[in-house]
This record gives sequence, C-alpha cells and structure tokens, in this order.
Amino acid sequence: MERKAPLYLLDTVDSTNSRLKAMAREGAASGTAVAAREQTAGRGRLGREFASPPGGVYLSLLFRPDCPPARCAELAPLAAVAARRAVAACAGVWPDIKWPNDLLLEGKKICGILTERLELPGDPRGAVIIGVGINGNTRREDFPPPLRELAGSLYTQTGRQVDLDALSDALLRELDSLYAAWLQEEDVCLEEYRAACINLGRRVWILHEGERRGALALAVNPDYSLALRYDDGREETLRFGELSLRQEAPD
Repeated sequence: MERKAPLYLLDTVDSTNSRLKAMAREGAASGTAVAAREQTAGRGRLGREFASPPGGVYLSLLFRPDCPPARCAELAPLAAVAARRAVAACAGVWPDIKWPNDLLLEGKKICGILTERLELPGDPRGAVIIGVGINGNTRREDFPPPLRELAGSLYTQTGRQVDLDALSDALLRELDSLYAAWLQEEDVCLEEYRAACINLGRRVWILHEGERRGALALAVNPDYSLALRYDDGREETLRFGELSLRQEAPD
C-alpha cells in the first residue's frame, strides 16, 4: 500500500518526536513521519533521556485517531509489536517485549518507544505521536558508560550489521498496517503481544516514589494494562506511565 502522507528523512535531529509535534501544530496530516539517523536530545518514558547515537533507526509517526485518550494508550504496545516484526524481518531474530513497550534481545534493551498525546486548538481529536528508537548497528562503546551494561543493539547481540534503510522501511510499513487494523479491531495484536511479553508469570519490581515492591506479573489485560499480585497477596492493575517496572531485582 502506497503511503499518502509524507516521510521526512534527516541525518541528525534533536528529537523526532519534538520535530513532529511542531509539525502537528502547523497542521501536518495524519500519517506524517520523521526519521533520523541520530538524535541529540532523544527522550524516553517517565522523562528519561533516550541515548540515540549514530547507527540506529529513530522514527516518529503522527496519527489523529478519533477515539478516547484511554484507548490511544494502546498505541504504545501496538508499536512494540510493529517494531518486533520489523526487527524479525530485517535481522532474523524475534525480540522479547518488556511491558509496556521495550524490546529486549538476549536481556539487553534494543528498542524504546515513547507515545505522546498532543492537544491541538480547533481539533477535538488532538494527535498522537509514536516515537520508536531501534539500536541497529550501534556499538557498545557508542552508548554512554552508564548504559553499556543495560543497552544493546542488533549488532552487539547478533554480531551482524543490519540494513538501516530496510529496517526503517519495515518499521514504517508495520506501524501503518497495524494502525489501520487497530482502527477496525481493538485487539488486533493482543495475543501476539501477550506471547512475546517476557514479564508474564515472573517476579517483577515496581518502583514508585522511592519505594520498591516485589510482585508477580499475572496477565496482560485487553487494554494492555498489567495485572499484578504483590507479595502480601494484594492485586493491582498497572497502567501506562503510572509506575516504573523492572524485571531484575533492585540493588
């Protein structure tokens, strides 16, 4: 299917999400995309910095779905499935999904996703921007020292370089396809997401306001929230952006 919305290709940008937010305020059409080889001020979930050295694929996509904000939150896990499919198509490996939307390969984070909802004057729908960063050919020494034990790339984890243009094209194609299907069917990739989610049935650590609590990850609900059971037997539903989740035990 040929894309009607434009794709802007950049060598370097502060943040593809930030650039696309400015374009959205200027009336950019749904489906507009911005891709870059490097970000100088990439951002992740919960206000964290997202390291974006050369050798990766950094892509943001603008959509204007006519649906409640709560449902728009489903676009983050949908993007994780799209990125996972793109990686499999271009690198021949299937990463795990760490709830809600990180991709891990051999225990290292190779992909981060940030979705942002934007209120726009005169447009009751607003806009949703999906930002995806995949570490393709990034070398270990290209990551900032604090991240070298946590982050990886397709190259560091497989020993093989990937065609970044092909990976970017595959990612955009999968995002377009899944978004179109999601507009018609809410649970279009729910079972695929559940099967790939590495947290289910395992102990996780919830970090909130300096407190760390152990819990068992029970299930991914139909809205992609995570059902937990704490060590004291209390159960809770974890929703996007509320808390930070870690698979490994805290120090």
